[in-house]
Amino acid sequence: MKRRDFLWRGALAGVALAAACRRDGGEPAVPIAAAASCASYDGALLRAAVSDLAGRLGALDKVRRHDSVLLKVNLTGGAAAARAYMEQQGIVPWETYWTHPDVIRVVAELYRDAGAGRIWVADALFGSDGYALGGYRNRLAPLAELIDLDQPGPSGGFASRAVPGALRYPSFRLREEVDQCDHLAAIVKMKCHQSCGLTLGLKGHIGLVPVSEYRLQPGDQSRSLLHGAPEEAGRILPQGIVDLNLARPIDFSLIDGIFSAEGGEGPWSPAFHALRPGLLVAGTDAVAADAVAAYLMGFDPEAADFTAPFSASLNHIRLAGDHGLGECRLGKIAYSGPDLDSLRCPFRACGQPLARPAYSQ
Repeated sequence: MKRRDFLWRGALAGVALAAACRRDGGEPAVPIAAAASCASYDGALLRAAVSDLAGRLGALDKVRRHDSVLLKVNLTGGAAAARAYMEQQGIVPWETYWTHPDVIRVVAELYRDAGAGRIWVADALFGSDGYALGGYRNRLAPLAELIDLDQPGPSGGFASRAVPGALRYPSFRLREEVDQCDHLAAIVKMKCHQSCGLTLGLKGHIGLVPVSEYRLQPGDQSRSLLHGAPEEAGRILPQGIVDLNLARPIDFSLIDGIFSAEGGEGPWSPAFHALRPGLLVAGTDAVAADAVAAYLMGFDPEAADFTAPFSASLNHIRLAGDHGLGECRLGKIAYSGPDLDSLRCPFRACGQPLARPAYSQ
Protein backbone atom coordinates (compact mmCIF):
# COMPACT_ATOMS: atom_id res chain seq x y z
CA MET A 1 0.00 0.00 0.00
CA LYS A 2 1.33 3.46 -0.91
CA ARG A 3 1.84 5.95 1.91
CA ARG A 4 -0.77 8.37 0.56
CA ASP A 5 -3.33 5.55 0.41
CA PHE A 6 -2.60 4.63 4.02
CA LEU A 7 -2.92 8.25 5.13
CA TRP A 8 -6.24 8.52 3.32
CA ARG A 9 -7.38 5.29 4.90
CA GLY A 10 -6.27 6.59 8.30
CA ALA A 11 -8.41 9.69 7.90
CA LEU A 12 -11.41 7.44 7.41
CA ALA A 13 -10.51 5.00 10.17
CA GLY A 14 -12.57 6.77 12.83
CA VAL A 15 -15.64 6.78 10.59
CA ALA A 16 -15.15 3.14 9.60
CA LEU A 17 -14.69 2.01 13.19
CA ALA A 18 -17.73 3.96 14.31
CA ALA A 19 -19.77 2.26 11.60
CA ALA A 20 -18.44 -1.12 12.65
CA CYS A 21 -19.87 -0.50 16.11
CA ARG A 22 -23.38 -0.78 14.70
CA ARG A 23 -25.05 -3.97 13.61
CA ASP A 24 -27.03 -4.04 10.37
CA GLY A 25 -30.16 -2.90 12.16
CA GLY A 26 -28.44 0.04 13.80
CA GLU A 27 -28.15 -1.64 17.21
CA PRO A 28 -24.82 -0.98 18.93
CA ALA A 29 -22.44 -3.93 18.63
CA VAL A 30 -20.46 -5.21 21.58
CA PRO A 31 -16.96 -3.73 21.13
CA ILE A 32 -14.05 -6.11 20.72
CA ALA A 33 -11.29 -3.50 21.02
CA ALA A 34 -10.85 -0.31 23.01
CA ALA A 35 -8.19 2.32 23.64
CA ALA A 36 -7.59 5.14 26.07
CA SER A 37 -5.08 7.76 27.12
CA CYS A 38 -3.22 7.11 30.35
CA ALA A 39 -0.32 9.41 31.13
CA SER A 40 1.33 7.54 34.01
CA TYR A 41 1.39 4.44 36.20
CA ASP A 42 -0.17 6.33 39.10
CA GLY A 43 -2.23 3.78 41.05
CA ALA A 44 -5.66 5.40 40.96
CA LEU A 45 -5.31 6.68 37.40
CA LEU A 46 -4.08 3.33 36.10
CA ARG A 47 -6.74 1.28 37.84
CA ALA A 48 -9.49 3.57 36.58
CA ALA A 49 -8.20 3.35 32.99
CA VAL A 50 -7.76 -0.44 32.92
CA SER A 51 -11.05 -1.05 34.73
CA ASP A 52 -12.86 1.19 32.25
CA LEU A 53 -11.37 -0.62 29.25
CA ALA A 54 -12.22 -4.05 30.65
CA GLY A 55 -15.73 -2.88 31.50
CA ARG A 56 -16.40 -1.46 28.04
CA LEU A 57 -15.40 -4.79 26.53
CA GLY A 58 -17.10 -7.03 29.08
CA ALA A 59 -13.69 -8.67 29.28
CA LEU A 60 -14.20 -10.33 32.64
CA ASP A 61 -17.90 -11.09 32.36
CA LYS A 62 -17.26 -14.80 31.81
CA VAL A 63 -15.06 -15.24 34.87
CA ARG A 64 -16.70 -17.57 37.36
CA ARG A 65 -15.96 -18.12 41.01
CA HIS A 66 -12.76 -20.15 41.55
CA ASP A 67 -11.75 -20.00 37.85
CA SER A 68 -8.02 -20.13 37.14
CA VAL A 69 -6.38 -17.29 35.23
CA LEU A 70 -2.97 -17.09 33.58
CA LEU A 71 -1.55 -13.60 32.97
CA LYS A 72 1.07 -13.89 30.23
CA VAL A 73 3.47 -10.97 30.60
CA ASN A 74 6.64 -9.90 28.80
CA LEU A 75 9.98 -9.81 30.62
CA THR A 76 12.05 -10.43 27.49
CA GLY A 77 15.83 -10.79 27.64
CA GLY A 78 15.99 -11.90 31.27
CA ALA A 79 17.03 -10.24 34.51
CA ALA A 80 20.79 -10.44 34.01
CA ALA A 81 20.68 -8.45 30.78
CA ALA A 82 18.10 -6.03 32.21
CA ARG A 83 20.29 -5.33 35.23
CA ALA A 84 23.31 -4.69 33.00
CA TYR A 85 21.40 -2.22 30.79
CA MET A 86 20.14 -0.40 33.89
CA GLU A 87 23.59 -0.11 35.42
CA GLN A 88 25.49 0.71 32.22
CA GLN A 89 22.99 2.75 30.21
CA GLY A 90 20.27 3.77 32.65
CA ILE A 91 17.59 1.88 30.72
CA VAL A 92 14.73 0.92 33.03
CA PRO A 93 13.11 -2.25 31.62
CA TRP A 94 9.57 -1.76 32.96
CA GLU A 95 9.52 1.78 31.55
CA THR A 96 10.65 0.70 28.09
CA TYR A 97 10.43 -2.97 27.12
CA TRP A 98 8.96 -5.06 29.98
CA THR A 99 5.32 -5.15 31.03
CA HIS A 100 5.06 -2.71 33.93
CA PRO A 101 4.43 -4.45 37.30
CA ASP A 102 1.65 -2.04 38.24
CA VAL A 103 -0.27 -2.88 35.05
CA ILE A 104 0.01 -6.58 35.90
CA ARG A 105 -1.09 -5.90 39.48
CA VAL A 106 -4.20 -3.98 38.40
CA VAL A 107 -5.27 -6.76 36.02
CA ALA A 108 -4.69 -9.39 38.72
CA GLU A 109 -6.83 -7.36 41.13
CA LEU A 110 -9.63 -7.11 38.57
CA TYR A 111 -9.63 -10.88 38.01
CA ARG A 112 -9.56 -11.47 41.77
CA ASP A 113 -12.48 -9.10 42.26
CA ALA A 114 -14.36 -10.90 39.47
CA GLY A 115 -14.09 -14.15 41.46
CA ALA A 116 -11.00 -15.87 40.08
CA GLY A 117 -9.64 -18.42 42.52
CA ARG A 118 -6.13 -19.01 41.24
CA ILE A 119 -4.02 -16.51 39.29
CA TRP A 120 -0.65 -17.19 37.68
CA VAL A 121 1.69 -14.50 36.36
CA ALA A 122 3.87 -16.17 33.75
CA ASP A 123 6.72 -15.64 31.35
CA ALA A 124 9.87 -17.47 30.29
CA LEU A 125 12.67 -15.93 32.34
CA PHE A 126 15.84 -16.77 30.39
CA GLY A 127 17.49 -18.56 33.29
CA SER A 128 17.26 -15.64 35.73
CA ASP A 129 14.66 -14.32 38.13
CA GLY A 130 13.06 -11.34 36.39
CA TYR A 131 10.48 -11.09 39.16
CA ALA A 132 13.24 -10.06 41.58
CA LEU A 133 13.78 -6.76 39.75
CA GLY A 134 11.60 -3.69 39.97
CA GLY A 135 9.41 -4.89 42.80
CA TYR A 136 7.48 -7.42 40.67
CA ARG A 137 7.54 -10.03 43.41
CA ASN A 138 6.51 -7.62 46.17
CA ARG A 139 3.67 -6.15 44.12
CA LEU A 140 2.35 -9.42 42.71
CA ALA A 141 3.04 -12.25 45.17
CA PRO A 142 0.06 -11.42 47.42
CA LEU A 143 -2.26 -11.74 44.40
CA ALA A 144 -0.75 -14.42 42.19
CA GLU A 145 1.73 -17.26 41.82
CA LEU A 146 4.73 -16.17 39.75
CA ILE A 147 5.94 -18.91 37.42
CA ASP A 148 8.76 -19.39 34.93
CA LEU A 149 7.49 -20.93 31.69
CA ASP A 150 10.99 -22.21 30.90
CA GLN A 151 10.79 -24.55 33.90
CA PRO A 152 8.69 -27.74 34.16
CA GLY A 153 5.41 -27.47 36.04
CA PRO A 154 4.30 -29.27 39.21
CA SER A 155 4.07 -32.57 37.34
CA GLY A 156 7.79 -32.42 36.59
CA GLY A 157 7.38 -32.07 32.84
CA PHE A 158 5.59 -30.21 30.08
CA ALA A 159 2.11 -30.80 28.68
CA SER A 160 1.38 -31.28 24.99
CA ARG A 161 -1.32 -29.11 23.44
CA ALA A 162 -2.66 -29.72 19.94
CA VAL A 163 -2.93 -26.93 17.35
CA PRO A 164 -6.26 -27.02 15.47
CA GLY A 165 -5.77 -25.98 11.85
CA ALA A 166 -2.00 -25.68 12.28
CA LEU A 167 0.09 -23.82 9.71
CA ARG A 168 3.36 -25.51 10.71
CA TYR A 169 3.34 -27.02 14.23
CA PRO A 170 0.76 -29.75 15.01
CA SER A 171 1.29 -29.37 18.78
CA PHE A 172 3.32 -27.52 21.38
CA ARG A 173 5.04 -28.48 24.62
CA LEU A 174 4.26 -26.06 27.43
CA ARG A 175 3.68 -25.83 31.16
CA GLU A 176 0.50 -27.44 32.42
CA GLU A 177 -0.83 -24.14 33.78
CA VAL A 178 -1.09 -22.83 30.21
CA ASP A 179 -2.96 -25.96 29.21
CA GLN A 180 -5.28 -25.93 32.22
CA CYS A 181 -6.16 -22.26 32.83
CA ASP A 182 -9.77 -21.18 32.37
CA HIS A 183 -8.78 -17.72 31.14
CA LEU A 184 -5.61 -16.41 29.53
CA ALA A 185 -4.85 -12.69 29.46
CA ALA A 186 -1.91 -11.26 27.51
CA ILE A 187 -0.44 -8.18 29.22
CA VAL A 188 2.30 -6.88 26.96
CA LYS A 189 4.33 -3.82 26.00
CA MET A 190 3.64 -1.81 22.84
CA LYS A 191 6.83 -2.32 20.81
CA CYS A 192 8.41 -2.95 17.43
CA HIS A 193 10.37 -6.13 16.74
CA GLN A 194 13.42 -6.74 14.57
CA SER A 195 12.33 -10.15 13.28
CA CYS A 196 8.57 -9.79 12.88
CA GLY A 197 7.82 -6.08 12.80
CA LEU A 198 5.68 -5.65 15.90
CA THR A 199 5.48 -7.42 19.23
CA LEU A 200 2.07 -7.00 20.82
CA GLY A 201 -0.45 -9.51 22.20
CA LEU A 202 -0.15 -12.15 19.49
CA LYS A 203 3.66 -12.15 19.30
CA GLY A 204 3.92 -12.40 23.10
CA HIS A 205 2.71 -15.99 22.85
CA ILE A 206 6.17 -17.06 21.67
CA GLY A 207 7.14 -16.89 25.34
CA LEU A 208 4.62 -19.60 26.25
CA VAL A 209 6.95 -22.41 25.23
CA PRO A 210 10.20 -23.35 27.00
CA VAL A 211 13.50 -22.57 25.31
CA SER A 212 14.78 -26.05 26.16
CA GLU A 213 12.11 -27.69 23.99
CA TYR A 214 12.53 -25.41 20.96
CA ARG A 215 16.25 -25.20 20.19
CA LEU A 216 17.86 -26.12 16.90
CA GLN A 217 21.15 -26.70 18.74
CA PRO A 218 21.63 -27.67 22.42
CA GLY A 219 23.57 -24.48 23.22
CA ASP A 220 21.08 -22.05 21.67
CA GLN A 221 19.86 -19.40 24.11
CA SER A 222 16.63 -18.70 22.22
CA ARG A 223 13.76 -20.64 20.67
CA SER A 224 15.75 -21.07 17.49
CA LEU A 225 13.44 -23.83 16.26
CA LEU A 226 10.61 -21.30 16.05
CA HIS A 227 12.80 -18.91 14.08
CA GLY A 228 14.52 -21.32 11.75
CA ALA A 229 17.62 -20.43 9.77
CA PRO A 230 18.09 -16.69 9.13
CA GLU A 231 16.95 -16.96 5.51
CA GLU A 232 13.63 -18.52 6.51
CA ALA A 233 12.87 -16.79 9.82
CA GLY A 234 10.61 -14.23 8.18
CA ARG A 235 8.13 -16.96 7.31
CA ILE A 236 8.60 -19.50 10.09
CA LEU A 237 8.31 -17.14 13.07
CA PRO A 238 4.96 -15.57 12.01
CA GLN A 239 3.54 -19.03 11.39
CA GLY A 240 4.67 -20.09 14.86
CA ILE A 241 2.98 -17.03 16.35
CA VAL A 242 -0.30 -17.94 14.67
CA ASP A 243 -0.02 -21.62 15.65
CA LEU A 244 0.59 -20.76 19.31
CA ASN A 245 -2.48 -18.52 19.30
CA LEU A 246 -4.51 -21.28 17.65
CA ALA A 247 -3.33 -23.67 20.36
CA ARG A 248 -4.35 -21.34 23.20
CA PRO A 249 -6.23 -18.21 22.09
CA ILE A 250 -6.04 -15.04 24.16
CA ASP A 251 -9.20 -14.19 26.09
CA PHE A 252 -8.20 -10.63 27.00
CA SER A 253 -5.34 -8.60 25.56
CA LEU A 254 -4.00 -5.48 27.27
CA ILE A 255 -1.21 -3.56 25.52
CA ASP A 256 0.81 -1.21 27.72
CA GLY A 257 1.83 1.84 25.74
CA ILE A 258 2.02 4.26 28.67
CA PHE A 259 5.83 4.23 28.60
CA SER A 260 7.46 2.22 25.84
CA ALA A 261 10.21 2.31 23.21
CA GLU A 262 10.52 2.40 19.43
CA GLY A 263 13.00 0.89 17.02
CA GLY A 264 13.13 -2.60 18.53
CA GLU A 265 11.99 -5.01 21.21
CA GLY A 266 14.83 -4.28 23.64
CA PRO A 267 18.00 -2.22 24.15
CA TRP A 268 20.02 -4.75 22.15
CA SER A 269 18.24 -3.32 19.06
CA PRO A 270 20.47 -0.68 17.41
CA ALA A 271 17.71 1.94 17.02
CA PHE A 272 16.08 1.41 20.46
CA HIS A 273 14.70 4.68 21.82
CA ALA A 274 12.38 5.36 24.76
CA LEU A 275 8.92 6.86 24.14
CA ARG A 276 6.01 7.90 26.34
CA PRO A 277 2.91 7.46 24.16
CA GLY A 278 0.51 7.51 27.13
CA LEU A 279 -1.71 4.80 25.65
CA LEU A 280 -3.52 1.63 26.65
CA VAL A 281 -5.14 -0.71 24.12
CA ALA A 282 -7.34 -3.66 25.04
CA GLY A 283 -9.38 -6.31 23.29
CA THR A 284 -11.39 -9.46 23.74
CA ASP A 285 -10.25 -10.14 20.18
CA ALA A 286 -6.45 -10.23 20.30
CA VAL A 287 -6.10 -9.67 16.55
CA ALA A 288 -8.31 -6.58 16.71
CA ALA A 289 -6.35 -5.25 19.69
CA ASP A 290 -3.07 -5.72 17.80
CA ALA A 291 -4.57 -4.04 14.71
CA VAL A 292 -5.72 -1.01 16.69
CA ALA A 293 -2.36 -0.79 18.47
CA ALA A 294 -0.50 -1.03 15.16
CA TYR A 295 -2.56 1.83 13.75
CA LEU A 296 -1.93 3.97 16.85
CA MET A 297 1.80 3.31 16.39
CA GLY A 298 1.56 4.78 12.89
CA PHE A 299 1.45 1.52 10.93
CA ASP A 300 -1.00 -0.25 8.65
CA PRO A 301 -2.18 -3.48 10.34
CA GLU A 302 -2.98 -4.89 6.88
CA ALA A 303 0.43 -4.02 5.40
CA ALA A 304 1.77 -6.33 2.75
CA ASP A 305 4.25 -9.00 3.80
CA PHE A 306 7.88 -7.84 3.88
CA THR A 307 6.90 -4.15 3.96
CA ALA A 308 7.15 -1.77 6.94
CA PRO A 309 6.71 -2.41 9.77
CA PHE A 310 6.92 -6.10 8.76
CA SER A 311 9.99 -5.46 6.62
CA ALA A 312 11.68 -8.76 7.50
CA SER A 313 8.65 -11.05 7.72
CA LEU A 314 5.12 -12.02 6.89
CA ASN A 315 2.51 -9.78 8.52
CA HIS A 316 1.51 -12.02 11.44
CA ILE A 317 -1.46 -9.81 12.39
CA ARG A 318 -3.06 -10.23 8.98
CA LEU A 319 -2.03 -13.91 8.93
CA ALA A 320 -3.81 -14.44 12.26
CA GLY A 321 -6.92 -12.74 10.90
CA ASP A 322 -6.84 -14.86 7.76
CA HIS A 323 -6.79 -18.00 9.92
CA GLY A 324 -9.82 -17.20 12.03
CA LEU A 325 -8.19 -15.82 15.17
CA GLY A 326 -9.90 -12.44 14.95
CA GLU A 327 -10.47 -9.29 12.93
CA CYS A 328 -7.50 -7.35 11.54
CA ARG A 329 -9.45 -5.00 9.23
CA LEU A 330 -9.92 -1.65 10.95
CA GLY A 331 -13.18 -0.98 9.16
CA LYS A 332 -14.70 -4.18 10.56
CA ILE A 333 -13.62 -3.76 14.18
CA ALA A 334 -16.26 -2.80 16.74
CA TYR A 335 -14.25 -0.24 18.69
CA SER A 336 -14.87 1.76 21.86
CA GLY A 337 -12.89 4.88 22.74
CA PRO A 338 -11.68 8.25 21.50
CA ASP A 339 -11.12 8.86 17.81
CA LEU A 340 -8.04 6.86 16.87
CA ASP A 341 -6.31 9.73 15.11
CA SER A 342 -6.48 11.77 18.32
CA LEU A 343 -4.47 9.02 20.10
CA ARG A 344 -1.81 8.25 17.49
CA CYS A 345 1.84 8.32 18.50
CA PRO A 346 4.01 7.31 15.51
CA PHE A 347 6.78 4.83 16.31
CA ARG A 348 9.93 4.38 14.27
CA ALA A 349 9.99 0.89 12.82
CA CYS A 350 13.02 -1.36 13.08
CA GLY A 351 15.54 -0.54 10.40
CA GLN A 352 14.52 3.10 10.02
CA PRO A 353 17.33 5.67 10.44
CA LEU A 354 18.05 6.80 13.97
CA ALA A 355 17.73 10.59 14.09
CA ARG A 356 18.23 10.99 17.85
CA PRO A 357 20.21 9.40 20.69
CA ALA A 358 19.70 5.66 20.95
CA TYR A 359 18.26 6.08 24.44
CA SER A 360 16.74 9.11 26.08
CA GLN A 361 13.80 9.76 28.34
